[in-house]
Amino acid sequence: MRRLWETASSRLRVKMSINLSTLDRTSRKLRDIHSLGPATREWLVSSAQVSGLASNGITYAGFSEARRGYEFLRRSPSFSMILACEQGEGDVLIDGGWRRCTEGHAYVTSPRYFHAYRIRPGCIWRVSWVLYGEASNLPTLYPGEEPRLLPVDAKGLRLAIEGLCHETAEKLPAEQEEFWGTLVHQRVLRMLNPAKGDRRLERLWLTVRQELGSPWTLRRMAQCAGTSEETLRRLCNRHIHRSPMAHLTRLRMRFAADLLRCSTEKIGAIAARTGYADAFAFSTAFKRICGKAPSAFRPREHSARS
Repeated sequence: MRRLWETASSRLRVKMSINLSTLDRTSRKLRDIHSLGPATREWLVSSAQVSGLASNGITYAGFSEARRGYEFLRRSPSFSMILACEQGEGDVLIDGGWRRCTEGHAYVTSPRYFHAYRIRPGCIWRVSWVLYGEASNLPTLYPGEEPRLLPVDAKGLRLAIEGLCHETAEKLPAEQEEFWGTLVHQRVLRMLNPAKGDRRLERLWLTVRQELGSPWTLRRMAQCAGTSEETLRRLCNRHIHRSPMAHLTRLRMRFAADLLRCSTEKIGAIAARTGYADAFAFSTAFKRICGKAPSAFRPREHSARS
């Protein structure tokens, strides 16, 4: 097994940016590796156990205390993955070579792109991880994109997953399952932070979140960001892969979904708080973005009051 890893490492030293087809040919000669090692301890939950994971596009979430023998190689995975290191060190494959993944960093991979990771000799590697189905369309994690390392708050994700694992020891009510699944998902979104790296977008979306019910237009958002309308479009397409108005709608729908799960407000009132003149327009937009009618997000005991 170790010899295979060293062979894979030496073969993949060629830069992918120079010759991507070389990596494709090499990866076909290797086999997938899924090895926890004999002493690794791991806790996990699946979407089959917790509906709140499935509704957020998550297939598995867990945390591991990895020890000798912990190594994974996947040639063409059908999922996205966030592997966040809280303590210790591991090696991750990026751009054809091995790089260290240390405390406070996450290895982020996309569907259908070769990736690999392993514990470093003599280390204990404490990591939390979340797997998303290919159709989840996470920001900045589109099929075929190269793996990368990001600085993250790894402890926050581990605490959310640990709480979820603890709570699922007993059968949870549907609304609590939804809460814990959404909490894990929100920690991942914070890690990916599609606006990170451009202060104009950070400033804009912070203001928008505070005033979601305001009558936002492209012109007003561009003024808030301190850019022209065309520059704002380019920035949003580069960082979050959608237009400013489309991202505004998604922010509104996420907020509305939280209100539907956690409050007894009427749907008309929620529509007004998210910038919609009537409940029908809001419900149409909500179903288009979230895939369900607003009433489907409401706990049973609240449904009769809507």
